[in-house]
Amino acid sequence: MPIAGRKIKGLLTANGKPLGRPLKVAPADADMRAEKAAADGSSIAGIASTFGVSKEVFTRWLEERPALKEAIDRGRERERHVLHSGLVKAAKKGNIVAMMFLLKARHGYREGDQGEQANRVSITFSLPGAMKPEQFTIENDPNPTAQRLPKAGPARS
Repeated sequence: MPIAGRKIKGLLTANGKPLGRPLKVAPADADMRAEKAAADGSSIAGIASTFGVSKEVFTRWLEERPALKEAIDRGRERERHVLHSGLVKAAKKGNIVAMMFLLKARHGYREGDQGEQANRVSITFSLPGAMKPEQFTIENDPNPTAQRLPKAGPARS
């Protein structure tokens, strides 16, 4: 079929009827259901399966309905809040693993003795390559003058 026969939502046959199956549309309560599923920890594929559609169809819904994407974001934030609150409570009750995770995730803590490395200075020396005996005479000159050492040649193995 020529491109001129296309419509925004799909192709039309020669007599004007839509070609193929009609597109699935999101139900009216999609925002509420998606937010709840996201708050329960479902992935996009998992949320799509609660609606009985593929991940691709659900992704199209997200593109068509910004409110649906915002509902998922709200649900994920609710999940994050519940998880974070539980983790903080566990840490306050003495759960060492929870304490370590919070220190690492929220405060940049790294295991090992980092204090020593933070105050350590690193110095790199660049030494010239091998020299011929005549070049060493510069150091033994009785009338020393400021001279540059020759540039290092290619590295030797």
